[in-house]
Amino acid sequence: MSNTPQRIPLCYPDNFEWDREKGILVKKRKKRGKLVVCEDALEILRSIDGPICPVAVTGPARCGKSYIASQLIKPGPFDCVFQTSNKMQPQTMGIWMGTELSKKKIRKGIEVTVVVMDTEGLGAYDAYSQDDLQLFSLMSLLSSVLVYNSRGSMTAEDIKKLSWIGTLGNVIHVSQDGKTTKSQAKDFIKFFPNFMWLLRDVSMAFSVSRGDEEIEVDVKDFILEEVLKLEEETGDSIDRVKEYNAYRKALLKSFPLFDAVKLSTPAIDADVLANMDKGENRTNLSPDFLTEIDIFLDRLMRLMKPKKAWPYVGNIHGQQFAELLKEYVSEFSSSGGVLNIHSVGSRVVETLLNDVQEKALHRYHSSMDEFSKSVIPCPNHEIIYKHNDCLTKLMKYFSVKSKYITDSSRLNVYRKKLLGKIAVYSKDGHTFVSGHLKALLESNAKESRVYCKRIVDELFENKLKPLINLCQNEDSRRSINVDWEISNIEKEYKERARGPQIWQVYKGELADAIERFYAAVLKSDDDQLDAPVANFHPEVTKADEEETKNREKLEEQISNLKEEEEKTILLTMNDDIAKQRQQLSSDLEENSATILAHVNQLLKTHAALAKELQLINNKIEEENKRMREELMM
Repeated sequence: MSNTPQRIPLCYPDNFEWDREKGILVKKRKKRGKLVVCEDALEILRSIDGPICPVAVTGPARCGKSYIASQLIKPGPFDCVFQTSNKMQPQTMGIWMGTELSKKKIRKGIEVTVVVMDTEGLGAYDAYSQDDLQLFSLMSLLSSVLVYNSRGSMTAEDIKKLSWIGTLGNVIHVSQDGKTTKSQAKDFIKFFPNFMWLLRDVSMAFSVSRGDEEIEVDVKDFILEEVLKLEEETGDSIDRVKEYNAYRKALLKSFPLFDAVKLSTPAIDADVLANMDKGENRTNLSPDFLTEIDIFLDRLMRLMKPKKAWPYVGNIHGQQFAELLKEYVSEFSSSGGVLNIHSVGSRVVETLLNDVQEKALHRYHSSMDEFSKSVIPCPNHEIIYKHNDCLTKLMKYFSVKSKYITDSSRLNVYRKKLLGKIAVYSKDGHTFVSGHLKALLESNAKESRVYCKRIVDELFENKLKPLINLCQNEDSRRSINVDWEISNIEKEYKERARGPQIWQVYKGELADAIERFYAAVLKSDDDQLDAPVANFHPEVTKADEEETKNREKLEEQISNLKEEEEKTILLTMNDDIAKQRQQLSSDLEENSATILAHVNQLLKTHAALAKELQLINNKIEEENKRMREELMM
């Protein structure tokens, strides 16, 4: 897209309209309804090759999300990418993305394209809870890292603001074997983003009690050990405690990794705060705030990971992400706010594989058709050779374009579908039953017959017919070497004739005309020219032999072609399985590290369990020490 703006909406409420020229949303005179996907944004996303890492900034309205989202794209003394405002009216409607994409290397050198998304504020005065839930659900499904931007220090009461997390299982379903069930937290953790809580305008230090001491700790540890610590569900406030514990559990169980960072107040001067979006005013911001921004960006980098989706399809690239966005928005709109991620994920993979298949077929057909126009009629083996070359390129193209899909069984199904549209073999493997290659060979035979028949007509008109006229005169006939003349006619036919119908046309047209010529010459009777005669010309037997050889050769070539395709399918299947195993191994390693970190996070919120585990660990250490001492004696 030409003249691409710095920011563009991914999706927006349908009471707005996207003005591409001005790069803004224009409000319409209607009530807000469903979300609409922006095709211009999808075009940008589809151009991304390789794994992507979408980072979304969400949170309560009017808390400076757009400034933080802009820092994720262009940190430093630059004007904000996303539109900011110090007014109560919201500036961001729906979900927007920055068009300046950057590549970053994360764990183990994996390179991802970072897509930064700025979202409409949650809990705005003019918003509905269903709109907030839908936006939060979309962010949770689309992002690899979800930044929750809020203002002020966090308390247990703030957890209630994240009540959407506790209700995600009600709107996000998984369908398997035709049954739809609510997703469990263990399902969410497989494809949900890592969670970063960004506390704004907080200058105070955080501390926790450990034994008899009050120890200063990082914001993350404070939240885990104090704010998210599960309370004992007893007493008069048991209902309230249960409610808050449910929010705490949802936050910790839904997202693989949790982190938190604070930012102090950027400035005291109201004018400076009002113009934070201008890079030239960066020097007026608090040094502590700028240092904390750097810390935030560094901590966020550690949470980045390639985006995945349900069902498992490997790391997502741009085109998959675009299709997922379309499907998610469409599903929310058509299903009354409930989304089935299993069916959506399956449709996306099917859509992408169908698209790759169609494009691969188009490339094959274009190449083969262009070739056939220039050489047909030709020997069949030339078409077979060209087919082999195009097939190799087609299979390579399919593999390259589907490299981010690691479902080996599904890939194998589509490869077989692809080959089936090109050539379907008979049971014995000697002929084609259907497919584009069969149609080309049939077209070649048809064109060959027409071409060869035209040569026969020319030879008859220009050489055989004059020879017949000469032979009408007895004196002229004696001066002509008839066999030599006929031999030259046959030689010219064989030199000029092309394609697989050379011998069929020879037998059916030229040989028949020559035989009738010999019959007329031998009998010296013009009336015999149209009489059917046979076996006057011995070359017919040779034609039968050549035709048989050509047929057997073609059958052998087709049989070999089938064997090669089966070998290719087997090799690509093995490659697919190896790719899937590699991805699974990588995910297992990643999940193991995530689970370990996740367990450590949970332990900090379960004080009693943590103490019990510590006692067990101490006993294990004592037993190990005793055994070592015994071994040394």
